[in-house]
Amino acid sequence: MQSEQPFKLHYRIGSADADYRSQCRPSALLEHMQLAADRDLAGMGVTVSQMLDQGFGWMLLTTDVTIMRPAQLEEEVSLQTWHKENKGVTWLRDYILTDQEGAHLAEARTAWALVDLKRRRVVRPSALPFEVKSHPDLSLGEPSVKVTVPSELSLQEQYRLTVQYSSTDSNGHMNNARYADVCCDALTRDELAAGIIRLQISYHREIRMQEQMIVERSANTDGAVWVRGRLAADNESIIFEAKLSLGDIGTSPPAE
Repeated sequence: MQSEQPFKLHYRIGSADADYRSQCRPSALLEHMQLAADRDLAGMGVTVSQMLDQGFGWMLLTTDVTIMRPAQLEEEVSLQTWHKENKGVTWLRDYILTDQEGAHLAEARTAWALVDLKRRRVVRPSALPFEVKSHPDLSLGEPSVKVTVPSELSLQEQYRLTVQYSSTDSNGHMNNARYADVCCDALTRDELAAGIIRLQISYHREIRMQEQMIVERSANTDGAVWVRGRLAADNESIIFEAKLSLGDIGTSPPAE
């Protein structure tokens, strides 16, 4: 079944969303994407609490965000989202962020799976006892693909972090949006100044409070930095992989 218009969330970039350049942080964009998706589904009668009551939850598989221009502090923006279609067990959802004039600031494609929380298994879309309206005629392109660090690239440990209360969500593990901060924290100041023009993340497994992650990164290779997170307690267990495509790196900002 197809709804008439995709859901649209209007909001202002607040101080908690902005970074040291007064630009919207990638993680803040991902947070609003989650909020918009939740509100879109809630408008169809598929609330988070209802899903939990039925023993279901959403698992984000991949995120692919292209940033045309970072939204600025106090800028009024609109975030449109829609469920595109299902492919096998995968739910595809797209997003468009626009300014007040309707110009595209960012576009995103995401892939999700429906999970039986008790059995910790991915289930088919038909298992969800709710109707989710779709927009198969609207698409930003092919589904986002799984990010895999090229085998020829050498990644070096950048830092380690222990997941604390501030990074967790109602599922008890690190929130999906926080991974953008993990990636940005691995960049140099010059790389941050260049800006992220595309952010691709694949989520492999969850990490819970008090677990430690080893964050590794590659050198800047052809304008891109690859980042990977491993579970410190099991170095073979990959938590996520990401590719950050950067703008042109010019001169370093002046020292403060």
